Order: sequence, then C-alpha cells, then structure tokens
Amino acid sequence: MTGMLKGSVVVRILLAVGAWLHCAAGGSAIFGAVPRCWRASGTRAFVVHRLGAPDAYVANSNAARLCTRANTHLAGWSAPRRWWEASLICHIWRGLCRVLSKSRIIGWVFSDGMQGLILTILGCYVCIDWLLRDVLQIALLASVWDELLILFCLFWIVWQRTGHRQVRSIGANPLDLPVAVFIVVGLVLMSIVDPYPAIQLSGYRATVQYILWFFLITRLVQNDRDFMRVYITLCAVAFVLALHGIYQYIVGVPMPQNWVAAAETAVRTRVYSIFGSPNIMGDFMVLFVPMTVALAYHTKRPAAQACAWLAALVMCVACLFTMSRGAWVAMAAAIVTFILLVDRRLFWLLLAAACVLVLVPFVRTRIGFLFTDDFVAANTNGGRAGRWENGLAHLASVTPATGFGLGMFGGAVAMQNQVLDGVDYFYMDNYYLKILVEMGWLGLASFILMMLGMIAAALRSLYRTAKCRRTEEKPMYPLCAGMFAGLIGVLVHCYGENIFEEPYMMVYFWLIAGLLIWAGFLRKKPTVR
Repeated sequence: MTGMLKGSVVVRILLAVGAWLHCAAGGSAIFGAVPRCWRASGTRAFVVHRLGAPDAYVANSNAARLCTRANTHLAGWSAPRRWWEASLICHIWRGLCRVLSKSRIIGWVFSDGMQGLILTILGCYVCIDWLLRDVLQIALLASVWDELLILFCLFWIVWQRTGHRQVRSIGANPLDLPVAVFIVVGLVLMSIVDPYPAIQLSGYRATVQYILWFFLITRLVQNDRDFMRVYITLCAVAFVLALHGIYQYIVGVPMPQNWVAAAETAVRTRVYSIFGSPNIMGDFMVLFVPMTVALAYHTKRPAAQACAWLAALVMCVACLFTMSRGAWVAMAAAIVTFILLVDRRLFWLLLAAACVLVLVPFVRTRIGFLFTDDFVAANTNGGRAGRWENGLAHLASVTPATGFGLGMFGGAVAMQNQVLDGVDYFYMDNYYLKILVEMGWLGLASFILMMLGMIAAALRSLYRTAKCRRTEEKPMYPLCAGMFAGLIGVLVHCYGENIFEEPYMMVYFWLIAGLLIWAGFLRKKPTVR
C-alpha cells in the first residue's frame, strides 16, 4: 500500500508542487521580494502601529469612567453580601458545592460554586435548549428560559462586585460601542416602522437579544480558569454532537426529499444531529473545528494534543456528512485563516485533504451538480439567486432606508406570521440581505459597522496576545486565533444561510467573540515564574 502511494501520480504531483514552492520561496526574486517589501512598507508600519496603539475608548471614555464609578459603588455595598453569607441557604449551597466538587464526573462544574455552574450552562446552551424544547417539551419554560438566564447572569455580575475590598472591574472594551450602536439602531427602526408592534418586538428579539451575551460574557469571565472552563465546554459539546451526526450517517437517518436533488444519487442522507438542519450543524462544526485544533497548540501534553486533533477530525467528518456546500466553503475559510495565523505548515495537510476529498463520490456529486443546467434552473427559480432577487425587488416597494421592519420579511418570525398582502414569503438564505430587507440600508450599515468593529477589535486582541506568547507558560494566542478563525467561517457562511436565525448560533458566536475580546483587552496576563 505504501509503495503504491509513493509511486502514485497524485503524490508525485504534490511533491513536485512542494519542491517548486520551496525553491520559489527561497530563491525566486518575485517570491523573495514580496515579504521583503511588506516588512519595509509603510502600510505594515501603520498596521502594526494601529494594532499596538493604546485604546483611548477603553482608557478615557465616558463609558470607562462610568464603569469605574459603578465598580466603586458596588464594592461599598456590603450589607446584602453579609446577610447572604450568614443565611442558612448559603451554608447549604456551599456545603453542596464542596461535596459535588469531589466528584470525578461533575466535580469541575461545581469547583467554583455558582460561577462555575453558570459558565458550564453557557457552554451547554444548545443541549439545554434542545432538552427543554424537543425532549421535555415544556413550552412555557422553553420560551423564556434564555431570558431568565440573561437576567440571572446580569444579577450575578452585579453580585460578584458587591462588598469586596478589592474592586472588581466592569471593564469597557472597543467593541462595546459598535454593538451598542446596532442595538440602538434596531430599537429606533422598530419605533419608526411600526405596522405590527408584536411582530416587530419578536423580530427585534430574534435579531438583537442574543447579542447581549457579548456584554455579559466579557463581564462574567474573571480569570484564565473561567476562560478555559467555557472554552473546553464548548469544544466538548461540539465533539459530542459531531459523534451524534456521524452515528446518524451510519444508520442512514431519514431526510426530506427536497434536501437533495434527484440527480445527486451518491448522497444517501444528510446529518443534522439535534439542530434539525444540516446547514446549521455544518456551521456549528465550522465554528469549533479551529478552536479544537487550537487546543493542540495550547497544551504541551502529547495525550491532550492527540485528543484535540482526533476531536477536530471527528468534527470535520461530521461537517462533511452534512453535505452542506456552504458549510464546506466556510470550513475552508476558517481553516485557511487559522493556518495563516498559527501554522502555515498545515497548508500541505489541507492540500492533501482536498485531493482526497475530491475522490469521495458524494463530494464529487455535490460539487459537480453546481455546474449543471439543472442547478442553474433550480437556483434561479425558487433557489437562492431567485430569492435574493425577489427580496431586493420587495425592498424597492417600501422605503429602502428603513426596510420592511424587523420580523416582517426573510426570516423565521416573518414565516410564522405572514401578515402582509401581496408578498411572497420565503427564507432569504443570506443573513446580510435579510438584514437589508428588514432594516433597510440604515440597519445593514450598522450591522456591517458592528462586524467590522468586531474584526478590528479581534485583530487587535490577537496582536496583544501574540506579544505575550514568549512570556507565558501556556500562551493564549493559539486559542484566540482558533476563535477568530471560527468567527470568520461563520461570517462567510452567513452569505448563503440565515445562520443567526438560530438563537444558539448567535449565542455561541457572541460568546466566542466576547472571550476573544476579553483575552486581549480585559485579561490580566500572567508571566512564567
């Protein structure tokens, strides 16, 4: 087998390309001039200066001064904490945590009391939501539990900062402002475009509510232990759901006929785990594969590194079995981003994997169908291209600056209500166009501003963590790079799917964005002793 591989055409081509690139990178005037020009360019100097510059918003803004004032007041509010610590309920809870923390199975959940429990619940958000909605089917609790969790987390943030001699910071970060602007713009548009207040409120909730987790997670996490608790829980949940997806493929889980075209005979099923949609499951894997690979670069233990690589491989296979072409493209974008940021040697692994995947029948079928007349016809008539064109046509019939109104077109809320006469309702399958049609050009501009602000703040966070790599025993940079790569993959997939229509995807997206910003701007960086 080894001899056949060594003598195969594919291997010889790969070796030839590798030798050419190595020679080009080392000796070619063109390949050598590019990095030299970049290192000496004014553009690089400007970028490095901006990435490393002190953040005036964080240090001197009114928001920062307001946070400092709130920290001081809360630290002096000691009476409620004294009453709680003297109560019987507090003694029972602490005793219960001490007993449960000794368990080998759930000990890590209760090792930090309520703080550890809350962060674990956030990591298991999608599992809890599925359990309440689909398994237990408790309609009332399933509809409000996430709002109750937000309120409790807000209470816990305030409670953590009461009655302490050492003031615990409610820090500001550079992404607070762009996120707040989008939230306010959504509120203004909801007030201006108000034909159906109840639907508008539901649309605002679906679009904006879960962004609040960014503000909460950046204030909930206090140290590296909290950070790693959330990070590892997220990766573990993704790994378990990936295993479930692979099981579905093995047993051949039933699927609707419209998920696959009749010409795609090589596709026998598409997996979706607990998500109900293979596209959403694929995007879930896109978000967590680079984060899991990053664990292999973060830890120094060979066993942990092997487990991380194995878990990432399982997630990639699960993403492959979703048969979601959009998720495949997003996965490629996420992996390439991670490779560029962490380890460029992995390009060869990516290239080899791509060559192998081309030989898989269902991959060839799914990709080859894109170049057929049947796909062009289906895409134009009722497919994504047709939907996008119809959505823009509907936008032209109202005020383009403000759109139809939140929850009125292109998403789940609109599909559930359908109150407008003469309007063809459908999923836009493009979250950016969905924002444009519902919120107009004003809403889309604020949304893009928020995402560009997120990318800019994330790059600055990466730069700050990169500077500390040599002074830390376990550098945070690979983990931050993994989170950033996953976020980029999701943003790519949003072009072909309403990814943020799913609450847990928006929750996880903003949780991870918050962790990334916390690591760069709010973390107290330890040094090697």
